[in-house]
Amino acid sequence: MRIGSQYTVGIHTLLVVAFFDEDKITSEIVATSIGCNPVIVRNVFTKLSKANLLKPGMGKARTRLGRPADEITLYDVFAAVDADDADGIFRMYPVNTHCPVGSEIHDLLSSRFDIAVRSMMNQLSKTTIADLVSELPQEKRCLPEVLRH
Repeated sequence: MRIGSQYTVGIHTLLVVAFFDEDKITSEIVATSIGCNPVIVRNVFTKLSKANLLKPGMGKARTRLGRPADEITLYDVFAAVDADDADGIFRMYPVNTHCPVGSEIHDLLSSRFDIAVRSMMNQLSKTTIADLVSELPQEKRCLPEVLRH
């Protein structure tokens, strides 16, 4: 089971914007925090913006969350950046339909896999960006120099 890395990049991005809410956050700052290429972050910025989860700052404007942090769930982020991968979480091989097991395995497992995916999405819907921000060390809310360019 594998969800694409853009999902965690999306969560990380929203956490940086929410946590350092008094600072101008750029894709370069987020990329430095993550340890990845800014192009990856810019691609995720675009997806988060289209989903109205992020409002990138233009010029001197600061990047802001698209709605309050307590209204953005981990499921919202998943839906914005990786929703296409939900159907591919459980992949099955093509089967030999002449085998009594092979001919039935997809039907046997599909409904169970659907239940597992729905359960996972339900759990992701219970945690918000605000929940995660509240667990970060609040005394460190000043953007560190190492992230500034």
